[in-house]
Amino acid sequence: MASHDRSRFAGRRVFLTGGGQGIGAATARAFACEGARIALNDLSPETLRQTMAGLPPVGAGPHLARPGDIAREETVDDLVGTAIAEMGGLDIVVCNAGIQIPSPSEAVTTEDFAKVLAVNVTGVMLCVRAALHHWLNAGAPGIVVVTSSVHQVIPKPGYLGYAASKGAIGNMVRTWALEYAARGIRVNAVAPGAIETPMNRAWIDDPRGRAAVSRHIPMRRPGGAGEVADAILFLSSDQASYVTGQTLFVDGGLTLYGDFQENWAS
Repeated sequence: MASHDRSRFAGRRVFLTGGGQGIGAATARAFACEGARIALNDLSPETLRQTMAGLPPVGAGPHLARPGDIAREETVDDLVGTAIAEMGGLDIVVCNAGIQIPSPSEAVTTEDFAKVLAVNVTGVMLCVRAALHHWLNAGAPGIVVVTSSVHQVIPKPGYLGYAASKGAIGNMVRTWALEYAARGIRVNAVAPGAIETPMNRAWIDDPRGRAAVSRHIPMRRPGGAGEVADAILFLSSDQASYVTGQTLFVDGGLTLYGDFQENWAS
């Protein structure tokens, strides 16, 4: 993670989902270290408490923590509405919450497929929609960053719902960006590759699995949650003021067809 500029996000108000661990927790800490006030959401009250305990205070007021399921429309409207009311507005929305359920495609149940899309697609739509209502009614600019995945473009056998959801996110981001660019609202995504987070515990804790993952990455190592957080903060910052509708891949080159580092084909 890069060193922090305490003033870069001073006075900015951030609503962040999936903030209890991994990339979300690292992003919350990074924003707070650079002066932003955070309204943090996660499904788990316990992981929320853990993240909140590590956030430095900021002058704009206390950080907020609200557990809730972003797949539920009334929950999202309440979460975003409360964040706006208690912080006096909203500047940045980071849609980071996401789930995956492994299954061979021939065995995927409609319930599991719908559950993944409810969080990864509908949940994102609900959060962005609530923020758009606020910004458009207030005549204010806004910033959205959505956590996608390299599986926005790389197939993921055994995870059909997850791959479908991340493919959807890419075009949702571009659609929002085009629809609201003239209103001062920027929308982008980050697409992490193999990152050391609790979601990837199985291969992180297995030396052979970790080595196998690293071999497929041109930089020969997994990434850290803080490296993805740095990308999210960049897209949320004034340094990215002319960037919208883009997906920034934070993947150590995973999307570069690493097998072609060797000239095995002409």
